[in-house]
Amino acid sequence: MVKIQIEGQILDLPPDIAVNDDAIRRAIAPVFPQVANATFTRTDGPDGVTLIKVTKRAGTKGTYDHVLKHLKDSPRHVNPIFPLYQRLYQNDARLASPEEFFSIQGQLDQALHAGEAELQDTNTILTRLASAPGHASRRTPVGF
Repeated sequence: MVKIQIEGQILDLPPDIAVNDDAIRRAIAPVFPQVANATFTRTDGPDGVTLIKVTKRAGTKGTYDHVLKHLKDSPRHVNPIFPLYQRLYQNDARLASPEEFFSIQGQLDQALHAGEAELQDTNTILTRLASAPGHASRRTPVGF
């Protein structure tokens, strides 16, 4: 007879499932998804009972390699208001005169409009992502 100890519970396990660790994972993963990264320790007990103890291991929460590569490869961009802000307040130096301020008024207007447009685009994207319906995956997640 084979028993498995998981999450403080001891359950009977059919011998045909207990043949190897992969078979155990496939059988109990729908109920206990944490077995995807778990280790199994077998001990023989009295009366010919084999106890398989499940020890959880920390694993990754997903694969973000593709997303991270895409972000790294994307062109660099800084909201246009930031360089202008740094220019205006560099070393805490204020503009010397109103004339100097008016001379950069056009750049300021362009930077503000571009920054507001980027903010609006970002909010639109977030709204669309939040309202997008879920779709079935073509791949089965590990543990299901």
